[in-house]
Amino acid sequence: MPTYSLETLCEKLGTPFEGDGSLQISGVAEITSAKEGEVSFVANPKYVSKISQCQASAMIVPNDLVTDFRPVIRSANPYLTFTQALYLFHKDNRKLSGGVHPSSQVEKDVQLGKDITIMPHAIVEEGVVIGDRVILYPGVYVGHGSVIGNDVVLYPYVSIYAGCKIGDRTILHAGCRIGPVGIESLLGSVPPVTLKEDIEIGANVVVSGISESPTVICEGTKIDNLVQVGAGTTIGAQCIIVAQVTICDHVTMGDSVTVAGQVVISSGSTINKDARIGAKSVIVGDVPENADYWGVPAQPHTKEKRLKANIARIPKLFGKIQVLEDQLSNSE
Repeated sequence: MPTYSLETLCEKLGTPFEGDGSLQISGVAEITSAKEGEVSFVANPKYVSKISQCQASAMIVPNDLVTDFRPVIRSANPYLTFTQALYLFHKDNRKLSGGVHPSSQVEKDVQLGKDITIMPHAIVEEGVVIGDRVILYPGVYVGHGSVIGNDVVLYPYVSIYAGCKIGDRTILHAGCRIGPVGIESLLGSVPPVTLKEDIEIGANVVVSGISESPTVICEGTKIDNLVQVGAGTTIGAQCIIVAQVTICDHVTMGDSVTVAGQVVISSGSTINKDARIGAKSVIVGDVPENADYWGVPAQPHTKEKRLKANIARIPKLFGKIQVLEDQLSNSE
């Protein structure tokens, strides 16, 4: 695992820091287990109280967090910065076979970049373009005419369907399916699915799209496991989408949106930038910029909390009504 000075690490991350820039950082860890020489992070306010107990040598914190801990790395999105640091420390530790394994099927007209690793039983169809330092793990399928950028990692049994475009440094975990199914005759000049740079998608995620209704996911977005993305959807940059979310067709999502687990977003909805959607919510319309929505159907968080509080009072209300009914009965 590489070691960076704090100053060098922050240059690579593109973030400012406060403290001793010569400090050596050799790894990353979460706040309760971090040790000397490692960098940790705080994004959720409930972990702020743990900063004083953390043994990490440096901490990634929000830009506006007031803390005496030093050194700190200031970030508008500590989750993303921590993920980028994690990649820097672990990207060179992958065990690679090097070259194209003889059991893989790679068509003759495929354009392969430098330092390619294609592991056993991968299939790369005709007309595919693959950039430098790409890794295809066993069982990966890349459909005809697809374009794979530089430094992309496709874990086992990822399927890239025909005509899709995968941007530089994208990571797709096991079992992802990107692109259309059974409609290759409809493929046109527009990629059915475009994943831009620095995207990471968890296991068994399906991203659908066709040329007539393309899907685009923008830079830096992170998607957890078991997510469905419908055709014609646009997801902005630096979004976070947690597990088991269903995004229906023709949804538009702005930059820096956070979607918690098991959310359903109905077709045609627009989630404006910096919005936050609470877990198990159902979005049936548009969500304003920088808003917190929650519930079924989702509504502003403050309104939903009042509704939940009123529902909790219902048993007591029924008790009062029963008392009034008894009093009326007795008066008769």
